[in-house]
Amino acid sequence: MSWLGEIAQSEGGRLRFDRFMELALLDPVHGYYARKIQGIGRSGDFSTSTTLDTSLGRAVSHWLVAEARAMNIEPVTVIEPGIGTGALAKVILSQTRPWQRLKYYGIDLRQDSSLLENAVSRHRRFRLVSSIEEALTEANGRAIVISNEFVDAFPCRRLVRLESGWADIYLVFDNEQWRQELLPTEISFRSSALEAPLPTGQTIEAHESYRIWLGKLSTGLIRGSLLTIDYGGRPEEIYQRKPAGTVRGFFKQERVEGLDIFRRVGQQDLTADVNFIDLQLWGNSFGLTTVEYLTQREFVIRWYRDALRKSGIATAFTLDEHGAGTAFKVLHQRKR
Repeated sequence: MSWLGEIAQSEGGRLRFDRFMELALLDPVHGYYARKIQGIGRSGDFSTSTTLDTSLGRAVSHWLVAEARAMNIEPVTVIEPGIGTGALAKVILSQTRPWQRLKYYGIDLRQDSSLLENAVSRHRRFRLVSSIEEALTEANGRAIVISNEFVDAFPCRRLVRLESGWADIYLVFDNEQWRQELLPTEISFRSSALEAPLPTGQTIEAHESYRIWLGKLSTGLIRGSLLTIDYGGRPEEIYQRKPAGTVRGFFKQERVEGLDIFRRVGQQDLTADVNFIDLQLWGNSFGLTTVEYLTQREFVIRWYRDALRKSGIATAFTLDEHGAGTAFKVLHQRKR
């Protein structure tokens, strides 16, 4: 019996999809993030705008200076959850002048610095911590939090619209075989996708686990800002011509969909589009006010206009009007 099958048996024979995704990504022994992931970036399982190009990082750096001034946060404390290789931190720290007072906290659940670039891990202004609570305590509740492709890594629930209401997708382990099962469910939180005029049979995702994390952030944040950069949009954008939802995997740069997301458990990344309307709804409920919501292209051009004069392929990817430039969104929220 597989390790996942053993866990399923111990938990009643079935796993709700978000539990399956949690184990596939975060199991301390077999999970994707627990393994030594080689080459996150150009040759690994996924690439991000910050691992390919510095334009987004430079734009965030300029925004950071202006936001710290607007929020009267001095010294500036930056918190980056899900720091990965530290590509974004590297750019921001390189833009910081010696006389500027700045502290940079990167969050990694395992506090494993082996994947961090040396320019980040050895920087005198940088420190690696294990949780948002620890980082906010160090910052005395005053910080600017920068979340880059962080939300989409959270385990999500997958729900299907039936004529009778919504049902959760479960994985059932039966006779050494896996099968999917739909079970009617009670929803204890608000999601704009559940309220959208979607057809019967539509599958959606809800990042309930991120909502819990956001509550922890809000509890510890006395004054500060949250900048969220991720792939997604409004429900009508996310689910247009996608009746099966948006969950997919990435294995050695290959996109994996459908039933293949259940193969190679723990060896491939899993992700889903981010519902930015939910992020705003949940933020409002926790005292975070939405300042602005725009595309990655709009954000980069506003804060680092020199990107338009760069001719590299990587910059073109970041700004692509028909690709990453508009598929990725930026949400700016504040708490005063």
